[in-house]
Amino acid sequence: MARGAWTSCTRAPGAGNTIELLPGVAYCFRRFHALISDLVRGAWVRYVRQLNLSVLGETADLNEFLFGSERAALTMVRPALIDIQRGRCFYCGKSLSQPTTHVDHFIAWARYPVDLGHNFVLADSWCNGKKRDHLAAYDHLAAWAERNRQYGDQIGSAMQEVGIISELGASQRVVQWAYAQAASAGGLTWLRADELVPLAAAWRALF
Repeated sequence: MARGAWTSCTRAPGAGNTIELLPGVAYCFRRFHALISDLVRGAWVRYVRQLNLSVLGETADLNEFLFGSERAALTMVRPALIDIQRGRCFYCGKSLSQPTTHVDHFIAWARYPVDLGHNFVLADSWCNGKKRDHLAAYDHLAAWAERNRQYGDQIGSAMQEVGIISELGASQRVVQWAYAQAASAGGLTWLRADELVPLAAAWRALF
């Protein structure tokens, strides 16, 4: 990455209210989206807490208050997927229980912050916590592609009923884009627990 790519604007005093991004900046924003988002959110939470410390104290969960609880907002997705997955975690195959069932973005929200119906899977809290923002390994990707081949129309109809965008083609393009980025960078993918593995070259044949 060129050092100058982070020089984000050129602006003289009184030159107006526009910012011109220099070459490379947009790429850096996309490439380091997760890091930048975490830094900005963390800085904003600290700023708001400092201004309201006498009211909020040190224990209030400002992050959830300011940015929302993504998982709570997606509970309506669970019924559409629980039968398709036969009540089992998408990643490990173990039986799901209500308190530990999480709606996971197969392509993590940090990589592509848009809710797309076919991008959702149900996972237990352990797998979801371990996967975090990683791309899932080839075996999981193959299972995701096969699930959508078999149940794509069913998932789409169910998601539309609860107001979730559900264009399978869009989800597939996002997945192809994300995995192509990982392949070009030689990135690792999440398999299980703390195990990360190289992305199998055969992933392209799934689409």
